[in-house]
Amino acid sequence: MTSPVAAPLLLEPIPVERPWGDQRLVRSCGKPFRPQARIGESWETANAACVRSGPLAGRTLGELVAQFGAELLGQRGMAASQPFGDFPLLIKLIDADDVLSVQVHPDDEQAASLGQRGKTEAWHILAAEPGAELIVGLIEPLDPPALRHRIARGDLPQILARLLVQPGDTVVVPAGTLHAIGSGILLYEIQEQSDITYRLYDWGRVDLHGRGRPLHIEEGLAVLHPERRAQRTRPLPLDDWRTVLAACRYFLLERWTIADRRVLPRQPGQTPLVLTCLEGTLALQTSGDELHLARGETALVPAAVASCALTGPATVLAASIPDLRHDVVLPLRAAGHDDAAIAQLAGDTGDLGHALAAH
Repeated sequence: MTSPVAAPLLLEPIPVERPWGDQRLVRSCGKPFRPQARIGESWETANAACVRSGPLAGRTLGELVAQFGAELLGQRGMAASQPFGDFPLLIKLIDADDVLSVQVHPDDEQAASLGQRGKTEAWHILAAEPGAELIVGLIEPLDPPALRHRIARGDLPQILARLLVQPGDTVVVPAGTLHAIGSGILLYEIQEQSDITYRLYDWGRVDLHGRGRPLHIEEGLAVLHPERRAQRTRPLPLDDWRTVLAACRYFLLERWTIADRRVLPRQPGQTPLVLTCLEGTLALQTSGDELHLARGETALVPAAVASCALTGPATVLAASIPDLRHDVVLPLRAAGHDDAAIAQLAGDTGDLGHALAAH
């Protein structure tokens, strides 16, 4: 009997309302979300996200991990899932109609006492209005007393480092980095499966009752690395249809441009693959089964899937849990890229250093 996780699974995302959200996820990504709602985030691979169709329809990712384990996650996915036993990667689509709060996330060690993972993430810009920018750290490092004083006076914005962005940019945001998404940006985010956010500054926003959202100044200052910056990567072509956008210990992000038919290179039993269609329609074929992925939709290819044919035309973002040396360093060297170019794919995490040094 064929396993129900032997074929790609179409996912039903979870819409999340935010005060800074709008309707671009409906207009630009085709999401069937409630009209007029301020939808800031679409959680594509949350543990509570469900399978949309097929024999597993209605089952959540968390339930599938518990039932199918290594069939779904593979060796690397199972390791990344520990000690929580969940789906280790959270992919979101984010619509920032207004600037987000200035915030920071803890790393894994700091988050362990809260029973969660830390949060290192990367952003891929899908759309950006002219002049749109990200906050990517501090202009210069300041100690907690100086930052506390700046926050109390309301002039933290004066010392924030900003980065102008345009569609196609990818930015790696290590845990411990002070950051915010600016207004007029639609982006794809890949991160550890975590939702710990410490808000240090919220631009004086209040609700209809004159109340501001809670700040977490002491918690945030305790996990902040004031010298750390979110950094834009330089994409590296792997071949004529795949480009590596970012790579760190937690995730590998690639952009695939599929003009006709391609056979997906797979090392079965290692990692799940999450595909999000940005343009066109993608057909995924495995052993007679075929799944069609439309613009804005996300599918999970379980680790047990040994072979998969892809037919476009489509542009897709592909996320996986990498072996940095075998999935990133060696293929990119073979494609002609030098070690300095490869190293910058990890941003300020420095995660590729060990893989580059290994012989």
